[in-house]
Amino acid sequence: MSLKKIFIVAHSEYLTAVRSRAFLVSVILMPVLMTGSIALQTVVASRADTETRRLVVIDQTDRIYPAIEQATTAFNQRGGPQFIVSREQVAADGLDTARLALSERVRTEEIFAFVEIPPTVFDPANAAKLLYHSDHPSYLTLPSWIERIVNREIQGARFKDANVDPALVARLSQTVDVDNLGLLEADGAGGLTGGEAVDPIKSTAIPAAMMFLVYIVVMSSAPQLLNAVMEEKMSRISEVLLGSVLPTDLMLGKLLGSAGVSLTLATLYLGGASVVAQRYGYAGALTPGLIALFLLFLVLAVLIFGSIFTAIGAACNDMKDAQGMMGPAMLLVMFPMLSWMVVLRAPDSTVSTVLSLIPFATPFLMLLRVSLQPGPPAWQLALSIGLTLSTMLFLVWAAGRIFRTGILMQGKSASFAEMVRWVKS
Repeated sequence: MSLKKIFIVAHSEYLTAVRSRAFLVSVILMPVLMTGSIALQTVVASRADTETRRLVVIDQTDRIYPAIEQATTAFNQRGGPQFIVSREQVAADGLDTARLALSERVRTEEIFAFVEIPPTVFDPANAAKLLYHSDHPSYLTLPSWIERIVNREIQGARFKDANVDPALVARLSQTVDVDNLGLLEADGAGGLTGGEAVDPIKSTAIPAAMMFLVYIVVMSSAPQLLNAVMEEKMSRISEVLLGSVLPTDLMLGKLLGSAGVSLTLATLYLGGASVVAQRYGYAGALTPGLIALFLLFLVLAVLIFGSIFTAIGAACNDMKDAQGMMGPAMLLVMFPMLSWMVVLRAPDSTVSTVLSLIPFATPFLMLLRVSLQPGPPAWQLALSIGLTLSTMLFLVWAAGRIFRTGILMQGKSASFAEMVRWVKS
């Protein structure tokens, strides 16, 4: 193994990557896409639903419809979707006929929906329900709104029938809010400091953003190694390179070059994030220790998954076979993204601890736990780094043996069993 040749390969791979148009586009386009997606979601959320929907009410109580009509006027003044309500007078013996006729009007889009209010809804002992009929079961704004309005009127009528003042009930039922505060400390003057309100952006959003940043950088760099290795292998460039450098040195150089590209991307993104955090008063959330752990876990993740994708690229001769082998590798990458909410909700639980100690998930989930207060014990952090580092060294070694054999193999892609034999040989 020649450190000089490894450095030369890494330097060449790094310069080739950072000078490419794809790298420049990813540096410029990623923040633009993220900012644009947030802006688009904000605009779409405010303008997504502005349709006018007609609702027919069959009020068999003769007491609730006026409240619905009044609430509709207040609702429409807020903007967004507009509701137009009307009442259908139906006799008890003509209810089925009215239901069929209104259903036909819904089908022809003359009205959007109709709702039936049974006459027994004021009796608490009766399990009466509102009957909402629509041809759009996924639209929940209208049924949720009508349910809230009708129940408010029903409760008020029940209190009135029981000679209970609704205003008194509302006052006595007033809930007590919870202020989520930090811990207190004694100051030098004998007083107390701290106890500040917990900021959800600082406590959860920033840790989650750092974890997803690692994921984005890994996904934008590690799979590219597979394509690069396969391209060099199929074009026979690797045979020329192996005339002056050992296979393991070539693979390590590629891995280190990819890690350098990932660190460059992460540095640029962190720099932009620091400016934004400073602008909104969250600069203190990005501590030097947290940034150092972020960079460490990022390098480990790139080397772990980069070695896997490099080995797959060396063992395959066409993209079809490579895509088949990428399935298990992608599952390893996706595993932390499928379980991170468990860690976010309870970072100190046994499940979260076990998940964050799995080497393939540690760069993501342990980083998330470290970012969340109060953080994991020091021994768990040290153990996770040790396990991940050991796994990374083993995978780099195993990938080197696969790369050494597979990079010169032509005509047939290797199976997983053959790749295992190459590692053992």
